Amino acid sequence: MPWPPRFLFISGRLALDFVHTGGEGERAHWERWHTARDLAEWMEACPMLAVKARVTDDDVAIARELREAIWTGAQAVLRGTPVAPALIDRVAAAPPLVPVLRKGDKAWASGSTGAQALSTVARDAIDLFGTAARERLRRCQNPRCALLFVDTSRPGKRAWCTMQRCGNLSKIARYRAGQRDDTSRKESP
Repeated sequence: MPWPPRFLFISGRLALDFVHTGGEGERAHWERWHTARDLAEWMEACPMLAVKARVTDDDVAIARELREAIWTGAQAVLRGTPVAPALIDRVAAAPPLVPVLRKGDKAWASGSTGAQALSTVARDAIDLFGTAARERLRRCQNPRCALLFVDTSRPGKRAWCTMQRCGNLSKIARYRAGQRDDTSRKESP
């Protein structure tokens, strides 16, 4: 599978998967929302959201602002400083998606809007930043990776965004470093 995939869902939280879609500065390279259709496709593809929502260009603008507010909030949590909640609170104040049961499974009510989905994302950010869950917020330990995740492992020592990507790259790097050390020891007189 090419890296990165179009949409990445590895964080364990809706709000963090939301920020893994691009952003400002260096994160602009990974931008995934160029149109309202792109945002709608992300909302449908996201396993924690999985909603077919009517998304407007205004929703995309708000989504980008919300994404930056959540990213900034996550960085504040990682530094141990207070989160500035103004925009997150404002978006969360709108009505969220309405859950319904369909054939015994949770789904969202018909006619869902982008604004409702964004409210649901903002509410997840509030839950993440405003509860003990914030203690498990992590940044991948690969220095070339900026992905965030919630460490749900029992010991709380998860280091990588995914073992398949950054964890494996770290193992390979350690192995190769060990091979170089062995070679240099053998060549020394």
